[in-house]
Amino acid sequence: MSVWSIAAAQSGSRAGDIAWNIKRHLEFVEQAALHQVDLLMFPELSITGYELALASELAMPQDDTRLNVFAEAAIKFKMSIITGLPLQDGEHTRLSAMAFLPDGTRLTYFKRHLVEAEKPFFKAGQSVPLFGYQHHHVAMAVCADISVEEYARDAARRGANLYATSVLLSENGYHKDCDYLARWSREYQMAVLMANHALPTGGFQSAGKSAIWDEKGRQVVSGSEGEQLIIARRKGHDWQGEVHSLHPAAVL
Repeated sequence: MSVWSIAAAQSGSRAGDIAWNIKRHLEFVEQAALHQVDLLMFPELSITGYELALASELAMPQDDTRLNVFAEAAIKFKMSIITGLPLQDGEHTRLSAMAFLPDGTRLTYFKRHLVEAEKPFFKAGQSVPLFGYQHHHVAMAVCADISVEEYARDAARRGANLYATSVLLSENGYHKDCDYLARWSREYQMAVLMANHALPTGGFQSAGKSAIWDEKGRQVVSGSEGEQLIIARRKGHDWQGEVHSLHPAAVL
């Protein structure tokens, strides 16, 4: 019986330091590979940090060569890797999640439900890509998107087995948003993955505690504070969770 392993990279980001943040991402990827993870999700705007005022300056084209390392890692480790970053899309800047798949494909999701503070800096997206492999189908969402039931319902109707969400949640909003995610997993019978930041970013103190729910709304595993790899493995209909501290080559 095959095992499906999904994970949240609860990573910390340096403000605007793309090169350093990419290096940190790759440390998470390498550790996830050691644990045979099939899909790894990073937090919202993980590659730049949640730096709204710098978004247009930091925005990257979708074919930016600095992102090639993720495509290479996805192929090498046979792992889907989803990063958070601001992207240039014509004349617009988009708050995005970009997936790098093991077959070399890249898919981009543009956050659809922007909060008021984000609207001066980003243009909202409209559609959601669905990708699949080995009988598993994944839909992406970014932070405030998770409060919109229509998005979760649409993902489920299109066949998603996993709702993969990247977020920046503080303690104030953490429990409310977790209630949304548990509800969507229960009502629409799809697993939910939530990757939160490990450290303060953009003036916000992140709550950490990235988590994964099964298809019945039961929380399989939750992280705590600091940089961690939160993994859930499904074998048949059974889920098991584990948490590992990051063992990086550098410190923040």
